[in-house]
Amino acid sequence: MTIAQQLNAITASASGPHGIEVTVNLEGKLIALTLGTSQRHMTATALATELHTLTKTAATTALAEGMAVLAPYTDLLD
Repeated sequence: MTIAQQLNAITASASGPHGIEVTVNLEGKLIALTLGTSQRHMTATALATELHTLTKTAATTALAEGMAVLAPYTDLLD
C-alpha cells in the first residue's frame, strides 16, 4: 500500500454521552454521523456543541494517525 493510500484510508471516530458518534477522515471532514435517541431532548446549541467537540476529538485522532504514517519518512526532509 502506498503512503497516499495509507493516508486516504485513515478515519477516526468519537462518541459522546448522548449516543452520538462521528467519523471523520484525515482532513477532519465528517464522513459519518450516528445519532441516538437522546439528542431529541437536547437544545440545538447543546447538540451543535457536542457535534463540534466530537468532530474535533476525532480529527485530532485522525491527524495523529496520519503523522504516524509519515513518521518513518521525516528523516528524508533533512
